[in-house]
Amino acid sequence: MANMSNSKLQTDINGLRAISVLMVVLYHFNLRIGSGGFIGVDVFFVISGYLMTKIIFDGMLARRFHYGQFLLKRALRIFPALFGVVLALLLAGAMLLPPTDLANLAAHCLRALVFVSNTYYAGQQGYFSVGLDDRWLLHTWSLSVEWQFYMLYPLIIWVGLKLDALAGADARHRVFKLFLVAIAAASLALCIAVDNQTAFFSVSTRSWQMIAGGLVYLARDLSWLRPLRGRVLSYSGVAMIVASPGIVHMLQLEQRWPSYYAILPVAGACLLLAARYENNVLLNNPVMNRLGAWSYSIYLWHWPIVIAFTITGLIGTSPKIAKLAGISLSILLGYLSFRYVEPMRRLRAARAVPAAAALCAAGGVLLGVSAIYHATNGLEQRASDPAIFQATTAASRATIYPTECENPTADNSRLCRLNEGSPGDKVLVLGDSHAGHLYAWFVAHSKSDTTFYVKSGCPVIPGFELKGLDRGCRAYTKAAFEMAASGAYRTVILSQNWTGFSPASGAICTVENGRCVSPAQAGDTQLPVTRTRAALQNLLAKQIKVVVADATPQFPFNVPKTIARQYYWHGKLVTHGSSPELLEKNKEFDRLFAQLERDPNFALVSLRRDLCQGVVCRVYDDRNRMPIFIDRDHFNPSWIVLHGNQFRPFVATPLR
Repeated sequence: MANMSNSKLQTDINGLRAISVLMVVLYHFNLRIGSGGFIGVDVFFVISGYLMTKIIFDGMLARRFHYGQFLLKRALRIFPALFGVVLALLLAGAMLLPPTDLANLAAHCLRALVFVSNTYYAGQQGYFSVGLDDRWLLHTWSLSVEWQFYMLYPLIIWVGLKLDALAGADARHRVFKLFLVAIAAASLALCIAVDNQTAFFSVSTRSWQMIAGGLVYLARDLSWLRPLRGRVLSYSGVAMIVASPGIVHMLQLEQRWPSYYAILPVAGACLLLAARYENNVLLNNPVMNRLGAWSYSIYLWHWPIVIAFTITGLIGTSPKIAKLAGISLSILLGYLSFRYVEPMRRLRAARAVPAAAALCAAGGVLLGVSAIYHATNGLEQRASDPAIFQATTAASRATIYPTECENPTADNSRLCRLNEGSPGDKVLVLGDSHAGHLYAWFVAHSKSDTTFYVKSGCPVIPGFELKGLDRGCRAYTKAAFEMAASGAYRTVILSQNWTGFSPASGAICTVENGRCVSPAQAGDTQLPVTRTRAALQNLLAKQIKVVVADATPQFPFNVPKTIARQYYWHGKLVTHGSSPELLEKNKEFDRLFAQLERDPNFALVSLRRDLCQGVVCRVYDDRNRMPIFIDRDHFNPSWIVLHGNQFRPFVATPLR
């Protein structure tokens, strides 16, 4: 993402940077015109590879490349603006954020400052997950990828040139280029082969994009192209880049990105750079040149602004004002950072050792402050009632289900067993993460031989998948209902995100002839309900006890974090919240469960009835002083242990 100052730089590169950063900013501020704009980062990677190849390759050929100096120059380019953003966040956070949020911010700063945030976020919920309003430095994943690439790329080029020399190097460096092509191909193959979370965040699966830019630089002899041909390539490249977000949005490729789909914007960027046509009026104009020059700082500042506007509720209550103000503020702060922070003229003029020492000292101070914030739970002593923040922090960090029992891949072979071998009837619990959030109650109370078979994010409805992402949900559902009907279990408990998988949600699709189609396109708008009915009736016909946990309330905010923020900012303890879609989206499933209750082997467990009046639901347990939820829609394990006794009739429990 970082710029590179160079008076001899192609002027169209700044315009390309401007397009890329505008795509990303518009996407993150959720403008319709910016749908799919995250591909701007892919374009940045191509630019970065182009420029780094120029520096390293030319330097090594001229025998004036020095690894330490190379990294120092990159650090002088990247670190000051990043340090400025981190410093501002740490200072503002100490004044404005409640302890939970400040501790979380500190954890993110620690990873960003040592350039491992890509691996950190790869282990969290995905880049495209909704409802996550505390990942202040999520966007630094791309900086981490770039920095890791900068550390590795000189070695790659050095090895390639050695191979070139051994083969009898010629002026065109054919062996060297083939070596880079092979590495890029291996990186792309890995990007396609691994899971999307790894592919999105890993330097090994993103390197092909940067090497693609490098190969364009190595093919700079294409400068013989006549002006007309250069113009065609340049405008064609812009067209491919600009079209890519729309294609991503139309085909719902977000959850499958990057894979081979990223070839389109990468190819567009490569065409534009290969053209070396500096009179493209879309790129080479004063506005785009300035935005391109400020692009790195704009990128750094825009995401914290998105998060700040989100947690304060401004984006929810006044979205148009928030978007206009947020984009304007991102550009303003980007300009100020470019003008006053990025240059660091004295530091750049200093000798290598003092410059490196100054950067290390500044980074060390920021790391130390971040570590103190983290170790003190976000300076918890600032809070008037630490117990509330301790409870909200515990809820936010709670794990609802053992990760070793989760089924994140298409293998679908993992399960958890409780009280294995206990006498009596066996119990099977099926579902997505809404089955997983019942786990704590069964651990604490059930004495039955109980099997949990869970796959988060998947509709447990035969034939259905999440739109835009094939995670093997159909195979899991088939295996789950076969297990349920096997005769090994007397009781089957089903719990899932009924609200998100209802006919009205639009989040799921049935797979017909290899295509993911909506229920309406399949000819039956009630298909999720129809197939659920058939699957449950099949179990009931086998005299299996079927227990359904009905819909969990879903809120447009993170419950424990909102409780902590409102209490810290306003001294107000939030105890209730609105779940606006609870009734409307669940009416068809509610009707189905009411019909099935006529069967003596069917039972409905409704924690929702205890929590909600209409769409207004309790989110805080006053008696036990804890949030009821850990996020927007999953029960707090500590709470469900105390309040899940509706499941007691279906399992063996200790005598009281």
